[in-house]
Amino acid sequence: MIDLICQYCVFNDYPMFRYWVQKYRSKFDKVFLYPSRHHGAVDFEGFSRQYFQEWWVKTVPIDYGVEDWRQAETIPCLRHSTSEWILFCEQDFFVKDWDKFWVDIEAAMPTSDAIGMWNPTHYPYLHPCFLLVRQEALGKTDKDFSAHPEIPGCDHYAMITRDLEKTGARITKIEDLGWVEWENCVHMGGLTYPYQNWKGDGTDIFGVKSPEMFAVYNHLSRTFPVAQSPEYQKLSEEIEAELLKRYPELDFRNNKWLDYFKL
Repeated sequence: MIDLICQYCVFNDYPMFRYWVQKYRSKFDKVFLYPSRHHGAVDFEGFSRQYFQEWWVKTVPIDYGVEDWRQAETIPCLRHSTSEWILFCEQDFFVKDWDKFWVDIEAAMPTSDAIGMWNPTHYPYLHPCFLLVRQEALGKTDKDFSAHPEIPGCDHYAMITRDLEKTGARITKIEDLGWVEWENCVHMGGLTYPYQNWKGDGTDIFGVKSPEMFAVYNHLSRTFPVAQSPEYQKLSEEIEAELLKRYPELDFRNNKWLDYFKL
């Protein structure tokens, strides 16, 4: 079985992710959510805990301005994990056909110790937007999930990849399974930021890989058949109004991004 571990910023809601977990819940033993409290405009923690009833990991004191937040939030989750595999994931990883994706992942598991999306930086590594690791292989690493800005390109989890390589772990890239970014899968990157940093005064920056794709996601997020927060819907609609000023030709019913948001 697989334990899922995800950092969950409480200053945003993730309706599509909640629906994705619900749809594929049988693939997971335990789902661990760490309630990240960096900063934000609207606090959804109460709503999230009420309507996403998974294992909310007890928080630990974190100085978000000093400590590496990913390291600080991941370790408490690992203390509870007992399954053979651990899936580290983020809410902004999307594929065009999740059923086929899971078939390919599960076919690769018997001959792999780690399966994930390759991030080709100057210090390339398996990105935690989708990183499936055998518990035994992770136990041989130093469990250093931190970013190391002193090493160009060494973002969160890069050191985990180096340790996996050093210990002889069998690494499978999803690209080798036919899943190629911008063709049939995407890590949008920065999905949470527009919501938690929202000002609504025309100066907002949408720091995602594709603001147009984000606009489609934001629109569709209000349509998934899960509990919907009125506060989230209001925030999402405000963001949409701003995005439509910047992308007035965008058609929510007909665009190249729709297939990424079908579940």
